[in-house]
Amino acid sequence: MKFRKFTTSEDEKEFFKVLRKRVREKLENKYTKYGGINFWFKGLFWILISYTSYLSLLQVDSHFLFWVLYFVFQISGLLIGFSLGHDASHNTAFKSKPANQVLHFFSFLTVGIDPLLWGLRHIRSHHLYANVEGSDIDIDKNPFLRLAPSHPWSKKHAYQHIYAPFVYMLALLHSVFIGDWIYLFSKDYSWMREGVVKKQLYIRYFLFKILYFNLVLAIPILFAQFSIGFIIFAYLSTSAFTSLVFVVMLVGTHFFNEAEYPQPQTDELESSWAIHQLNTSCDWNPNNMFARFLSGGSNCHAAHHLFPNICHTNYDRINEVIEKTTNEFNITYHKKTLPNMMKSHFMHLKRMGEIES
Repeated sequence: MKFRKFTTSEDEKEFFKVLRKRVREKLENKYTKYGGINFWFKGLFWILISYTSYLSLLQVDSHFLFWVLYFVFQISGLLIGFSLGHDASHNTAFKSKPANQVLHFFSFLTVGIDPLLWGLRHIRSHHLYANVEGSDIDIDKNPFLRLAPSHPWSKKHAYQHIYAPFVYMLALLHSVFIGDWIYLFSKDYSWMREGVVKKQLYIRYFLFKILYFNLVLAIPILFAQFSIGFIIFAYLSTSAFTSLVFVVMLVGTHFFNEAEYPQPQTDELESSWAIHQLNTSCDWNPNNMFARFLSGGSNCHAAHHLFPNICHTNYDRINEVIEKTTNEFNITYHKKTLPNMMKSHFMHLKRMGEIES
């Protein structure tokens, strides 16, 4: 990973200073960091939906109903991760760091992605250098999609805007079975694991995977009234649809047509950290209460990247301040509806497929 330096002009410095001051005033220094009643209500709501569905699927005798309940279990489990796990990874659920780690571990249990490895790459890489090749893991080259101008072009990319949804359906399973293994053992990501004791990494990884596969496969195979083959089919197919929902809610927040993809010749970026976050992030329906409830605040991506140490249940008030302040300083703030964000994302994929470089 390449570490970068941000270049901050006086105007950019003044912008972020004013923005932070206004956010503090708006929140009145209350609940500006940790989860409050709204946070826990939402998290417990999705936990109730997820595990009620799980207990129910162990008792039904209809193949169709089992599949539907398994899908509800998976999708609401994903929303547990959005609502609780994401904030826990930023230590904004509890004041206690160990308590955040415990919540982070268990809130990712229905998703299957190792929470410690995900948290390390999310905070040490993506949050610092979003959309910067060689510094943001989330924009690393992959064999299927050309997501940035710095990625090599091949003929198949001319059709990527057509086949991308099928790739997205495999994203979650790839992370569970392959991605985590690479992040745990590959020397290319040794920088990401620095400071974490190897023994702790390995114990947590294997314990997490054992609990996950017992939850999603072993227990249903032992106690549900269906064949092993059908239960595996239900797991794979519902994971695919859950993955698609996950990607739809997130992929366009950074990979959209107007986003910047810096390719600095040196280790120095041309803008400040705050401006970089705005140039590479897109909000979708940020003022819609249901969208925030569903996404755990991930739809308010500018607020999350600019204020990652504030619990997401405050983003509704932060959004107003960001929009007002960016307008005053003539700084671009990307805001779209979810359909328009996805349209912009597929326009970006089509453009990346047409340009050979």
